[in-house]
Amino acid sequence: MGDGSPTADGHTRILIVDDERMNRALLEAALSHGGYAWTSAEDGLAAWDILDAAPTDFAAILLDQNMPRMTGLQLLARIRADERLTHLPVVMQTAYASPDDIVEGITAGVSYYLAKPLNIKLLMTVVAQAVRDHDLLCRLLGDIDRQTAAFTLLDSAVFRFRTPDEANMLAVALARSSPCSRNLVVGLSEVFTNAVEHGNLAIGHDEKTRLLNEQRWSEEIARRLALPEYAERWVTVEVQRQTDEIRFTVRDQGAGFDWNKYLTFDPGRVFSYHGRGIAMARKLYFDDLSYRGCGNEVVCTVRAAGGLPLPPGEAAVRQQADDTHDDMVTASAMQVGLLPTAANLAEIEAQTGWRISSLYRPFATVSGDIWGLEPLGEHRLAIHLADFSSHGMAAALHGFHLHTLIKSMGEDRDQPAAFLARLNQRMAGFLPVGHYCAMIYGVLDLRESRFTYAAAAAMRPVGADLDGRRVWSGDGKGLPVGILPATTYVERQIPLPPGAMLFLFSDGLPEARQSDGKPIGCSGVSASVGAALKAGGEIDAASLVGAILTRAGECPHLRDDLTAICCRRAAE
Repeated sequence: MGDGSPTADGHTRILIVDDERMNRALLEAALSHGGYAWTSAEDGLAAWDILDAAPTDFAAILLDQNMPRMTGLQLLARIRADERLTHLPVVMQTAYASPDDIVEGITAGVSYYLAKPLNIKLLMTVVAQAVRDHDLLCRLLGDIDRQTAAFTLLDSAVFRFRTPDEANMLAVALARSSPCSRNLVVGLSEVFTNAVEHGNLAIGHDEKTRLLNEQRWSEEIARRLALPEYAERWVTVEVQRQTDEIRFTVRDQGAGFDWNKYLTFDPGRVFSYHGRGIAMARKLYFDDLSYRGCGNEVVCTVRAAGGLPLPPGEAAVRQQADDTHDDMVTASAMQVGLLPTAANLAEIEAQTGWRISSLYRPFATVSGDIWGLEPLGEHRLAIHLADFSSHGMAAALHGFHLHTLIKSMGEDRDQPAAFLARLNQRMAGFLPVGHYCAMIYGVLDLRESRFTYAAAAAMRPVGADLDGRRVWSGDGKGLPVGILPATTYVERQIPLPPGAMLFLFSDGLPEARQSDGKPIGCSGVSASVGAALKAGGEIDAASLVGAILTRAGECPHLRDDLTAICCRRAAE
């Protein structure tokens, strides 16, 4: 796991939970760019340990749905069952889910859904909305704790208000009339605010979407409240306590709306960041919620038990293959044809003095990994390794395009940061929204005894003495290729003195699962490289990968494409 800026800096902290390293890197980079701090976890079990130890540290969770050890919905069930965390906003990311799965997720307590591949602009809009939700809930719950318990004596009463602030203030006060006030305040706030914004002020769903995107929502609310046609519109709330229930009747002075389609979770609006409040209030916070007439009157009922519990649920993840078998086999053969051959490597060794070996193991028929070499005169060699976020035929097409671009770009070959920046600019204009790749590009220099490189969310390159006495790592940080056209990259160096080697690899190696279900991890890779070199024997990519996987367990579970490259001096 990793941490962004500490909360002492005043940054709002988001918890990222995703078993795919590249997805975590993308989210981390996007959140950092947006001014948020973050903490990352590689699965639900690791995330639960973090939340259990620090339940008040986070304003929202970005949660993947399909993960090993503990799925997203299993973690969500724990969160919603824990009083310390029950109101923490959860943004679920999913690539494959049926409408029934999504409805089950929202019923279980998902606050927002985001479709994969992620749209970064929409992601940041949803995160901002989730943080606003969290801030409002914290204020409401804080006010609940300070509010007098006198409202538990309330038998019947009538209240009225005009503004969202007044709506929230009244929600806090009336929630104390129920034993389950911390749940009820959320439902009342949603219904009261809806009566002001969509009822009295006549703001429709599409108009709210536009105003939120333009960041003019609060400004428009204030503007309309001041207009003469809205100045005398009030929301009225009647409260009636009976033997076994409390009933809240809420009336606004608007024209009403077609409320039927908002009472249930509409899959067509599931990836919108608003428009589900009524359905969620009806399902999660009240025992009954019923509209009357044209839709400007709603009756919300809480029975003696204080509302419905949040049901745990777990959705099945379904994936369908879109490409035919013959097309995939053809694409796979074409991918392999782009990789350096044994004859190429022998020629490069003679020309540059670098002995290169590799292991290329696709997880499925078509791989998202691609690597290549280019001699830069005597003693110098350019090398790259890329890992695309997409899978299947899309990954193959992206790999072909990257290969073509690299071959056509003659400038800056010996300046890794500048070369990677130019490559990123061209890939950003080609890749679809949400598609990107982790990449390392560098130059091996025999005379200077170093590897100069730039990285884009890549795995840390590993250097080691051939006898295993010392192992050292570089830095793989950087925004993935294809996200932002104007990205700049940092140029770094790894020393490679005589008697040393360089080991590059894609994330399929550190993310391989050991027998205990935990990933090998980058530290596990480095430690295993050192142990393998100390043990002696053949020093090449296949032998090192074999030693790493064997050390991790008899049969580690590979979950992604795996590419490894070993670079050493030919004379050693």
